[in-house]
Amino acid sequence: NHGIGDGDDIWLEGAEKARVRVKAMLTERVGRGVVFMPFHFGGHWMGKDLRDKYPSGTDPYVLGEAANTATTYGYDSVTMMQETKCTLCRIEPA
Repeated sequence: NHGIGDGDDIWLEGAEKARVRVKAMLTERVGRGVVFMPFHFGGHWMGKDLRDKYPSGTDPYVLGEAANTATTYGYDSVTMMQETKCTLCRIEPA
């Protein structure tokens, strides 16, 4: 339990120290000790809203942190594909 409740803002810090600010959703659908984050968002970078950087009328409808911000440089040595779907992380209240 890290003192985090459903809907709380949290910081998720990746193994390389990059941080993303997201909302917590506590659920039994994800196993204990596992953190899941959707990875198809943009418009925020390490807690900062970037809408002012988009050309007029082009900012995203749905804003959020990009999960890849917190992933690592790892890759699969057989396929040479980057490992962007899992990483070590630490969470704490924002």
